[in-house]
Amino acid sequence: MNNAGFSTIVTSITQDKFVPKVIDQVLDGNVLTMRLMGQSRTQSFGETFVIPVNMSAYTNLGSYAGFDTFGTAQQNTRQKANFYPSQMYCGVTLSGIQLAINQGDPAVLDLLATELDQRAKDFKDEFGNQVYGDGTGNNNKDILGLTAAVDDATSITTYGALSRDTYTNWKATRTAQSGSLSLADLAADFDAASVAGEVPTIAVTTPAIFSIYEALLTPTVSHQFSMNDFRMTGSGMAKVGGTLAANQGFRALTFRGIPVVADPKCTSGNLFTLNENHLNFYNLPQPSGRAVKSGFGWTGMKMPVNQDAEVGQFLWYGQLVCDSPRTQARRTGITS
Repeated sequence: MNNAGFSTIVTSITQDKFVPKVIDQVLDGNVLTMRLMGQSRTQSFGETFVIPVNMSAYTNLGSYAGFDTFGTAQQNTRQKANFYPSQMYCGVTLSGIQLAINQGDPAVLDLLATELDQRAKDFKDEFGNQVYGDGTGNNNKDILGLTAAVDDATSITTYGALSRDTYTNWKATRTAQSGSLSLADLAADFDAASVAGEVPTIAVTTPAIFSIYEALLTPTVSHQFSMNDFRMTGSGMAKVGGTLAANQGFRALTFRGIPVVADPKCTSGNLFTLNENHLNFYNLPQPSGRAVKSGFGWTGMKMPVNQDAEVGQFLWYGQLVCDSPRTQARRTGITS
């Protein structure tokens, strides 16, 4: 990497201190990114993420009597879902005149710190938007987000190169809200996403719908949560106090033992009831010298051949993959 415009001190501090801080801000930007990136997986081969998924029931089993014959034909109950990786970047640019005005390591470090802090906010914002998207943005280059994963073929017929019309197990539960939101609606979504002993692990919605849900709780329960102020952090539910400050994490209530969390990035009017055991970020490793953490890389600052500037890019290659949409539920059109 060409770092001709910076001293070794500036380059080292940027690499060791500033760059990881930017990525941490992106990872903690919204509740789902924080939760799912914490268990992201790296695949170091292939043009696609190939995920074996179970699509039909195995029938060579069951009761028998006496000399009944057994079913011995080999049965393939699995299909291969294929997900192409998306690529994300966020550029950092300093002009030559900015560097001329801010000469000396302390001034350059201040300039870089300010620029990187703003880019962290921008990258966090864009990453959060795409986590809830359907992958069609920017000519189908965006992340294949929740809107694509948690669908019943109403909007997204093909997911992971498999047709939801062909494989009904590949459909999530999608319900258009009728009337005011009720606890019975949350129960219906929870039950719909409960499959073979597995239950949802989190419900995510908008701040407005979160307030509607809070109002549905009994005054005693609502008061209890208001007094204790539970928060969702990377390690789970925690009560404000001790080492956890009131501005940390994401405010959370519960329903049937799972957190219900408000996320400003959640699609308007939507409530997602999710099983995170079947939602994973898959990453491709960064080329040598770029890797930082969780699939993110940093190119370092370098001088373009046709500009009086120093530029660098944060990069990420990967995809959000759901290997069992039927364990997910989504309620749309919630207004009151």
